[in-house]
Amino acid sequence: EAMLQGRCRYLLVDDFDYETTKGFLKKYGFSDEEIELTWEYFGGKPVYLVEAIKNRHKLRDFCDQNLKIRVNQMRFLLNNVKRGKYKIHIEDVIKILKTFKEVEEIELYEINEAIEFLIKENILFVDPALGVVKPQSKLDLLALRKVLELI
Repeated sequence: EAMLQGRCRYLLVDDFDYETTKGFLKKYGFSDEEIELTWEYFGGKPVYLVEAIKNRHKLRDFCDQNLKIRVNQMRFLLNNVKRGKYKIHIEDVIKILKTFKEVEEIELYEINEAIEFLIKENILFVDPALGVVKPQSKLDLLALRKVLELI
């Protein structure tokens, strides 16, 4: 069994910051309003930026549709947790999600079962170098906040 501890280094490949995102979208002719809308929904996640460029002709609908899809995916997941499909308590998962109601990241003291579950489900991301946990994307942050409004 090969162990990586001490045999590798941590390299974070993160989303673009605002200025990089703005410059990237400007090269594709995005207006300031289109850039702001794209940033509001997707942040600097490259895969979403490429899709936004492809869907520029219907950008608002594209953004809204992606948010709706992600909200429903999270709702379905939470309903499955509630029905007992997973060996985790719905209250523990909701408690973690609620921590993101006002902030975009939280300091990580431990990876409990609820955080581990949300990481495996691609909702949260742990940055071990900074010791923080945050949603996988801006879209996930918006979606989990919307889900919290609905439950």
